[in-house]
Amino acid sequence: MQIFNICRKNRSGTHIHFTFALAFILITWTLSSTILPNNYPGLVQSTYIIMGIICAFISLFSILLHELGHSFVASKYGIKFQRIVLFALGGIALTPNEITDPKKEIRMAFGGPSISFILSGISLLLWFIFFQNRVFISQNFPIDWILFYSGVINVAIGLFNLLPIFPSDGGRILRSFLSYYMHDYFRATKAAIRIGIIISICILLIGVAIGLRFSFVSGLWLMFVAIFLIRGSKSYYNQYQDLFS
Repeated sequence: MQIFNICRKNRSGTHIHFTFALAFILITWTLSSTILPNNYPGLVQSTYIIMGIICAFISLFSILLHELGHSFVASKYGIKFQRIVLFALGGIALTPNEITDPKKEIRMAFGGPSISFILSGISLLLWFIFFQNRVFISQNFPIDWILFYSGVINVAIGLFNLLPIFPSDGGRILRSFLSYYMHDYFRATKAAIRIGIIISICILLIGVAIGLRFSFVSGLWLMFVAIFLIRGSKSYYNQYQDLFS
């Protein structure tokens, strides 16, 4: 897997996976070709593209802040992340060792979504203030819509990561609950991964149905998300397969 460093100190820092660039292109294309023209018809194409690029940067920067939320909570427990890797639809903060304490893992898992929901609240509050007072309201370049997008995308990032699909935040929360009741960390991990794969396959099938019957773009996004989740779950399972046997 090709990974690029954007911040490096020794071997730590923030790293970009090549799928991050793919997500940037897809977000820009989706917004500039369909969503923005439908909401603001009549603008020049370059405006749609520029707004799409800005929103793509917001999306990816929001993912980074989400992962830093995990890092902040981890630091309270004296846990240091080796590095943060940003993927197409999310990121992962890597620790030297697995966190087997259910309570610590749950709190750390909620750290990312909490940041996303806070960012969403701030963005939507600013959008509401600007919209009500007609500040930054322009028919040629609707900056207020960018604030609205920031609010919506951060809610989406927070909720998406709370899906019980391992190794997302929701999957780790599920693993922690299972581990608490099963008293077996590795059996709980295996069960959480299997549940996540089943949910991901359901999302994939829903995406196919939506793409064939309703909206090709929406269906494509759902299929892209599902494949990303399935690959993530299987990769984690393969990494720890010896421990599961």
